[in-house]
Amino acid sequence: MQFKVTPKVGPRYWTAISIASICGTNLGDYVPDVLKMDPGTGLLLLAVVFAGLVIVDRLSKRGSEAFYWLAILTVRAAATNIADFSIGKAHLAYTLVATVVTLLLCFLVALQLRVTPRSSTGDLPPTSGFYWLCMLTAGTLGTVIGDGLGHSFSSVSIGVPMSAGLSTVVLATLLGVRARTVLNSIVSYWIVVVAVRWWGTNVGDILAFVMSLSLSLVVSGLLLALTLVLWRKRETQRGIGESAVGA
Repeated sequence: MQFKVTPKVGPRYWTAISIASICGTNLGDYVPDVLKMDPGTGLLLLAVVFAGLVIVDRLSKRGSEAFYWLAILTVRAAATNIADFSIGKAHLAYTLVATVVTLLLCFLVALQLRVTPRSSTGDLPPTSGFYWLCMLTAGTLGTVIGDGLGHSFSSVSIGVPMSAGLSTVVLATLLGVRARTVLNSIVSYWIVVVAVRWWGTNVGDILAFVMSLSLSLVVSGLLLALTLVLWRKRETQRGIGESAVGA
C-alpha cells in the first residue's frame, strides 16, 4: 500500500490535512445521511474506493500526490462512520470508545516505532498498510473526542462551538511545540493527527449546519484542491517538492 508519491510534512501538509479532515468528516456523514447507506455498506464502499486508489497508484508510471490525499479523505470518512456507529448504533459510551481506541492507537504506534527507521524532520511515516490502519484509528479517536465534547453540554449549539474552539487552541499549541522542539517524531505526528481529526470533526459539523452538508463537502473539497495546487507551485519555485517513494 506504499504510495509512490507522498507529501513532505510541514505547513502545507498540516494545512491540507486539516482541511481534508473537514471534508472527510462531511464525506463520512454524506454516505449514511444522503446516500442512505447502512454502516456496513458504507464502509465497504469506502474500502473499495481505497483499494481502487492503491491499485491505480501501483499501475501508474510515476504515481501522484493526489492519490495520497484522496486516500486521506476516504480513510477520514471511514473513521467518521466507525465512530458514529460505535456511539449511535452500538450505543457505547464516549469514554469507553475513546479509551479502547486510545489504547489501540498507542499499541499500533509502539509497533510502528519498532519497525520504522527514525524519520528525519519533514518525513512522512511510510504509507504502508500499517500507516493507514494508524490513520483510521487516529481519525476514529479524533471523531469520538470531538463528538463527545460537543455533546457533553445541554445543547450541541453550545457544545460543538466550544469543542471547536478548544481543539483550535490544542492543535495550534501542538503544531507550535512540534515545530520548535525535538519532538518532531512519529509519536508527535500521530498526536497532532488526532488533534487535527478532533478539530475537523467539530468545524465540519459547524459548516454543514451553516451551509448544508452537501455544500460544505463541495466547498471544503475545492479549498483542499486549491491549497494543494497553489501551495505546491510556491514550494516548487523555492525548490521544495514532493517526496518520491520507490514502488
